[in-house]
Amino acid sequence: MMNKIWSVMGMACVAVALQSSPLRAEAEPLFVPNVVDAATGALRVPANYTEWPTLGTWAHANTGEALEKMGPGLHEYHVVYTQPETIAYYKKTGQFPDGAVLVKELLNATTMSMTTGLAVGHATTIKGWFVLVRDTKGRHKESSLWGDGWAWSLFNAEDPKRTVSKNYKTDCLPCHTPAKELARANAPDADKWIYAFGYPVLQKK
Repeated sequence: MMNKIWSVMGMACVAVALQSSPLRAEAEPLFVPNVVDAATGALRVPANYTEWPTLGTWAHANTGEALEKMGPGLHEYHVVYTQPETIAYYKKTGQFPDGAVLVKELLNATTMSMTTGLAVGHATTIKGWFVLVRDTKGRHKESSLWGDGWAWSLFNAEDPKRTVSKNYKTDCLPCHTPAKELARANAPDADKWIYAFGYPVLQKK
C-alpha cells in the first residue's frame, strides 16, 4: 500500500516539475511578437507604443540653412517610449533587458511667439519612427539590421511596417556614437549605444 502511495506522489511531483520547468520550449514566450518577425527578424512599429511610458524627449533646434530660412526655434522633436517592464528592470539592474523595445517617435515641430514666451515650440506631425530592440542572445546574425546587442530600424510615417534602413552600421551607429562616448563607464557595452543619460525616469530614486 505504501509503495503505491509513494508511486502516486512521485508521479505528481514529476508532473508539477514538468509544468513549471523553464526548460520547456513552450514555456518561453515568443520574442516581442508585436515588434519582431520571429522568422525573418524584420521589425515593425508596435501599434500600441503610445500606451507605454515615455523615457524622455529630445528637441532639435534650427541650424545652418534652416536657421537662415526659418529663424531660431525648433524643427523636430523626438519622443522616446518603452515598455513599463523595461523601466522597472533598468532601475533595478542598471541595464536594458532582453526584449526591451525603444520607440523614438520623430515629430516635425514649429516655433511661435506666445504670451508664455517669445519662442515656444510644439510638435505638429509625425515624421517617422526609429525602433530598437535589445538582443542579448545574438539573434538573426544573417541580418544587416541586427548587431552590437540590438536590432535597428528606421521607418517613414507612410509605412510603420517596412523599414527604410539597409545596414545598421552605416545607417544607425553614426548617430549613436555620441551616446557611447558619453555613457557611464560601467554600463554594458551594448547599452552604451543608448542615450540613457537623457532619460531621468531610468534613474533610481
